Amino acid sequence: MELHTIGINIRHGGNFCIDRPHGSGDYLLIVLKTNAFLTINGQEIMVSPDSCILYKKDSKQLYRTCGKTYVNHYIHFDCFEEDFITQKGIPFDTPFFLPNPIEIEDLLKMISREKISSSISKAENIDLLLKLLLLKISDSVSDSNVQSDNTQHREELTALRAEIYSNAGQYTSIKELAKKMNQSISHFQMIYHTQFGISCYDDLLTAKVMSAQHYLSSTALSIKEIALLCGYEHDTCFMRIFKKRTGLTPTQFRTKLKHH
Repeated sequence: MELHTIGINIRHGGNFCIDRPHGSGDYLLIVLKTNAFLTINGQEIMVSPDSCILYKKDSKQLYRTCGKTYVNHYIHFDCFEEDFITQKGIPFDTPFFLPNPIEIEDLLKMISREKISSSISKAENIDLLLKLLLLKISDSVSDSNVQSDNTQHREELTALRAEIYSNAGQYTSIKELAKKMNQSISHFQMIYHTQFGISCYDDLLTAKVMSAQHYLSSTALSIKEIALLCGYEHDTCFMRIFKKRTGLTPTQFRTKLKHH
C-alpha cells in the first residue's frame, strides 16, 4: 500500500464543499468529526460525527458542510490488492458509523507521524499501518452490521429520518415519533441512536434549525410564522433554541445574510 496525503482534524467553514465527479484517482477514506451532507447514489443524506466512508478511485465524491463548520480526518492512498479491502467486508462509497473512533484516530496519527519520519523502513511501516487501519475499520463494519441486524426497524427508521429532515415542523416531540414507530419512548431512542449514532432529540432539533435557516434565507416570512412552520407554538422558544444552535438570533441570521 502507498500513502499519498493525510489530514487530521482538518477544519473548514460553512461554505465548504468537495465535488469530484470522477473521484480523486486514489482511494479516499474520510472520518467525519461533525455532521455533514454526503450525496450517495444521487441522494443527499446527513451523516453524524464518527461516521466513515471509503471511496473507490473513480467514485463520485460529493460532500459538504452541515452547519457552521466541517471537521474531518482523511487519507488518500493506493491499495494494489483491492481484494484485501473487499475480502474484509469494507463497503465502498457507503457511510457507516465507527464504534471505535479513538482507535482509528490513533492509527491515523501514527501514519501521519510515520509519513514525516526519516526511517529507512518508512514505506514498509506505512504499508503495515495502512493494512492495520483497514483491518480495524473492517472490525467496525462487523460491529455496525451486528447492531443493524439487531435493529428490526432499519428501513422504517431511515424513512422516518428522511421525513424529519424534509418536514421537521410536523413533529414536536420524541413521543410523537416513538408512537409513529409503535415503540416505547425509551426503546425508540435506543434503536434510533444505534442506527444513526446520534440522539433523536438532537437530530430533530438540527432538522428544525436547518429548516428555519432555509425559510430565513429564502422567504420574507416573519419569525413567528417561521417558528410555526418549524413546529414551535411560541416563537420565544424557537428563538432560544435557534440562537443556542447557531450563535445568532433568527433576526441576526437573516441580517447577516443580507450583508453577504
